Amino acid sequence: GDNVEQQQHFSSATIAIRAQKKILSKVISRNNVKLFVDDATIRLFDHLYQILKTTYNKMVAEKVVKNIIKLVVKLGVVLRNEQLSIEQQNQLTKIQRQMRQLCLTVISFGKVAFSYDFAYLNALLNETYRRLLPLIEQILSGKSKQRLDMIFEHLCKDSVLDSLFRTDGQHWKLLPNVVMDLEVLIDRKEL
Repeated sequence: GDNVEQQQHFSSATIAIRAQKKILSKVISRNNVKLFVDDATIRLFDHLYQILKTTYNKMVAEKVVKNIIKLVVKLGVVLRNEQLSIEQQNQLTKIQRQMRQLCLTVISFGKVAFSYDFAYLNALLNETYRRLLPLIEQILSGKSKQRLDMIFEHLCKDSVLDSLFRTDGQHWKLLPNVVMDLEVLIDRKEL
């Protein structure tokens, strides 16, 4: 009897989590993400949207930001429900360190004039992608992997990064706001 109950409970939990992820993927947008993330994160998403909208177009910018939000929320659901193996938890810890390094680099580039190095930042972004990919493939759907690919394909372009970090870049004036929001997240240990 116990084994059957455990299997039923496990199946129920798995189905419930799948349903949560499915529902979230349908309802998440830039406007209602406030239910799931804090103000500093929302402002970062909005800044990213502005940068991407100029570099690409409104539709692409919305899709990239929406894909980021979906991945963040879905990973949050998996974490909250403690569904990761020890190995996956170790992968996640490495990813979190990588994300923190990436954010500290962005902060440094924002605070130290003329320190921006596209090759270095692009290498960090590619390393972040390389670490995220196996975890996304293991715990989320194939569609989530496509979202991850799409996000990094658009973020790693020199035109996107240059527009924010170069002093003559179109979005240079947004950089202090991006830095401030990243500092808030790092101070609160959310990155």
